[in-house]
Amino acid sequence: MNFTAKLRARRVEARNRKAVARAIDMAPTPSMRHELMAIAQSQVTGLR
Repeated sequence: MNFTAKLRARRVEARNRKAVARAIDMAPTPSMRHELMAIAQSQVTGLR
């Protein structure tokens, strides 16, 4: 993988991480927040 592709992939990961964090922060109920956190942790380690 070349440098440009690595940089692009890193930006996509950062954008997705921010979107997940925003969704968790804006969850309407604590149970929804917990559910989103569980999903995020099962898919990617290192999120919240």
